[in-house]
Amino acid sequence: MTNDLFMRLATVHKPDCVAIAEGPAPEPVADPATLAVTLGSDALARYAGDCQPIYENLRRVIGQISGLMILARLTGRIEVADLPELATCQARWNDADERTAALAAPQAAQPHREQLAAACLFSGLALKTFSALGQRADNNAAFDRMVGLTKRAYAHLSAASTEKAGLNMVDFTHACCSCRH
Repeated sequence: MTNDLFMRLATVHKPDCVAIAEGPAPEPVADPATLAVTLGSDALARYAGDCQPIYENLRRVIGQISGLMILARLTGRIEVADLPELATCQARWNDADERTAALAAPQAAQPHREQLAAACLFSGLALKTFSALGQRADNNAAFDRMVGLTKRAYAHLSAASTEKAGLNMVDFTHACCSCRH
């Protein structure tokens, strides 16, 4: 496979595209007063607001891991670990991990927080698996591990989805490779 083809496959978005910018893209969220009415309490509204950037980062991390894993497996090239997209993904995961560690949840939201924490844990483990890809090694075991960890992360994040709080898994705004942000 030529280097040009590899780079074309690796470059899903332009380097200045907000879809791969540091941190989550700004999106309108309900103000705390509206969330308090919708969710039934000020504490849950604050919690939902605090969850928004974590959820968005984890959703994107899981998608980026999946895309980079497909790229690496399809091309048989492990240089994916050196792509700026992986560094962006890692930075997004770091932010989600820090925010999750600091996330205070009301008693009623503890199960939700546990799902977010599990999604963060498994996506972080999947990210670390990229460093296990070897130049001459059979990478099937590493890819299988990555797939399993990514599926677990997705399952936990899906369990943490709640439409009332604006935490939805499906968002096609960054799905195409020719977005014009």
